[in-house]
Amino acid sequence: MSGPTDDEAMAVLSAPDERMEPEAEAGVFVPDEPIILKKGGTFTELRLREPTVFETLYAAKVIGKRATQESIYDSQIDLVARVSKWPVVAVHMLGARMLDEAVEFLSRFEQEARRPADADPDLSPALMLQFLPPIEAVNQAFPSMSLRPPTVGERRPYKAAEARGTAEAFLQAEIDLVRAVSDWPPAAVLKMPISQFARASDYLTGFFTPGPGTGSSFLPS
Repeated sequence: MSGPTDDEAMAVLSAPDERMEPEAEAGVFVPDEPIILKKGGTFTELRLREPTVFETLYAAKVIGKRATQESIYDSQIDLVARVSKWPVVAVHMLGARMLDEAVEFLSRFEQEARRPADADPDLSPALMLQFLPPIEAVNQAFPSMSLRPPTVGERRPYKAAEARGTAEAFLQAEIDLVRAVSDWPPAAVLKMPISQFARASDYLTGFFTPGPGTGSSFLPS
């Protein structure tokens, strides 16, 4: 009995295995059953991307003046709803495990961009961030952000906002500091991807804050 020819053997190796499931797309979560709202609307997949500063700030606002387990969970739900464009009531109908996975996906962008607690800050005299595509705001394009060490005058408002001690205040303090040093308009800063914003803030706060910058680390459950 003769064995397979070289062509036959290679055909087996190159043939796709139809039994293999396609790899799941990052940031896409599919409920086992479609989510149907009583007032209308059917949702079959939760499609996420990197959050912006604006979306992260509004999630921080949900926490309020005193962070509790409930308010932190509500802020996570708010962020998932804002990024996915799902109504909050539809997010409430997700499986709890799927929501946890969605929150983990969203929070990873900032977590991986932040300076580790045991890392020395970047004290270089300048930092340039590039944006592809450019940030579009106030009828302008912002392809890059140029940063330098902050002045005392720029730090003082940061300390005043930080003193309020809420998640929103910490993030707002960072926003104001990045805006002041970069000379970007507020709308452009709010449209930044959260990972790039975290790098900008960590660079600036590194000149006067030991350890990691104080950002929206409330997001992970």
